[in-house]
Formats: sequence, structure tokens, C-alpha cells
Amino acid sequence: MPDGDREVIRCYDDPLQNAAGYVVMSGNLFDSAVMKMCVIDQDFRRRFLSNPERPNVFEGKAIVFEGPEDYHHRIEDPDLGVVEQSVPIIRNCGPVGYPGSAEVVNMQPPASLLKRGVMTLPTMGDGRQSGTSGSPSILNVSPEAAVGGGLALLQTGDRIRIDLNTRKVDVLLPQGELEARRAAWRAPRLVNMTPWEEIYRSMVGQLGTGACLEPATLYLNVIETRGESRNNH
Repeated sequence: MPDGDREVIRCYDDPLQNAAGYVVMSGNLFDSAVMKMCVIDQDFRRRFLSNPERPNVFEGKAIVFEGPEDYHHRIEDPDLGVVEQSVPIIRNCGPVGYPGSAEVVNMQPPASLLKRGVMTLPTMGDGRQSGTSGSPSILNVSPEAAVGGGLALLQTGDRIRIDLNTRKVDVLLPQGELEARRAAWRAPRLVNMTPWEEIYRSMVGQLGTGACLEPATLYLNVIETRGESRNNH
């Protein structure tokens, strides 16, 4: 393992978290996502990341929600089959989907698991999260589901592998299945509540490149490159 990777893994046991920081994840679901490694607590590591045959690797069942409202509406539904080895996922919360990439990827397990002492599950989403939790929180997934990113192709029940050693997140599907789903995917109908939402959605880029209004990137160093605008009063 490269020294940089060793340093990140070592921070799990560093009481001062000297090496704490964010890492960029990738895989067959997205080009990039962000996760804070040292937020993972001791209980989660003991339960899910301590298999000597596969240290720092978690596999679980995807539980897919179409947004924060869907999560709050259905998280307690026993038919979802949320168990300890589950990965709750909120999609359609990125720059285009929400719009604006809101802090709404905050999830906790259903009450049935909380009563058993399972306080955290790995979570994933194409939006942001307010604060952090004791489990791997994989955020800012880019590209987002609303523009056809990999989260759009996930189905509840798919197997997800999170490998903290290689910084990879992959869905485990038969060969050709992901491609077939991509071919069948259709963009969602997005309802704009204001003209500003429509303008923003038409111009915004993905979180992986800063979620900038893309035409605005043509106006960097504007004074030096274009001069000062005329006075308007």
C-alpha cells in the first residue's frame, strides 16, 4: 500500500486524528465523491471493518431513496428490509437535481436497528451532509443521478462494496447489467419553481468540478482579460 494510503488508514487509531482529512472516492458508480475517513467511529470499525480477510472493506445492500422526502417517508417501512449490512442512498440531490446540492443526505438507521444498538450505517448521496456521522458518509457524488450518473441506475437490493483501502465504491452486478440499465435510463422531468432555478439548472456544472455556473468560468480574472464594465447608475 502506498505511504499516503497507509497514513490515511493509520488515522483510524490516532486519538488526536493528526492525519484526519477527506479522500476522493471513485468506482463504477461515479467519477468522484468525498468522504472524511477519520469520522468513522470505533463501534462501526469493530462491527464492519475488522474482518481479517478483508480489512476496511464493507459490503451491503443498497436501499435507494429518491430524495430526502422519500427517505423520511419510507425509512421505517419494514418491507425495505434494512439490516445491519445495508447502505442507505439518497439521490437526485445534486446541483441539477435538487437544485443546488442541498445538505439533505443525513440518514440514520430505522428504529428497529437503533433499538439493537446499531446507530450508524454507511450512507451515500449526490448532495451534501450537515455535519458527519460515525460511519462512512460518501457525499458529493459526481456526476449526479439527475444527469444520468451511476446513482440513477441503482436499485434497492443491489450489492455495494466500499473499499477504504483502494478508495473504491462499486456496485456488484452481473456483466452487462449496468450498461443495460444505462441504455434504458430516461432523464427525470425536473420542475422549476422559479425562473432562477431554470437558469441555474441550465448552466450549473457538477460537484466534481466545483458546481460552478459553467459560463461564469469564461470570466475569470475579468478585469485583466476584459477590462472594467462601464459605470451604470
